[in-house]
Amino acid sequence: MSDKPVRKITIYFNNGNQKSYAFRQQDEDSNITRNIEKVQEADQLLIMLKDRMVWIPFSSIERFELFPAPKAWPKNTIHNAVEVD
Repeated sequence: MSDKPVRKITIYFNNGNQKSYAFRQQDEDSNITRNIEKVQEADQLLIMLKDRMVWIPFSSIERFELFPAPKAWPKNTIHNAVEVD
């Protein structure tokens, strides 16, 4: 069994639906920023489940949230923000 931490991503779609997935951290902490930047450059998000692959075009995504937040962030990240109404 892997000792890498479990992450959760919640995807919010343009049509108002949302979907969540849990997975183990994919890479070392030092590579997370680079991997996030690669995702930002892509036009799709691919999620491999046990029995199928889910392909989600970014054009259908309003936003997604990753929990817990990674230890490393891209340069354009706003730090220590607080969500307000």
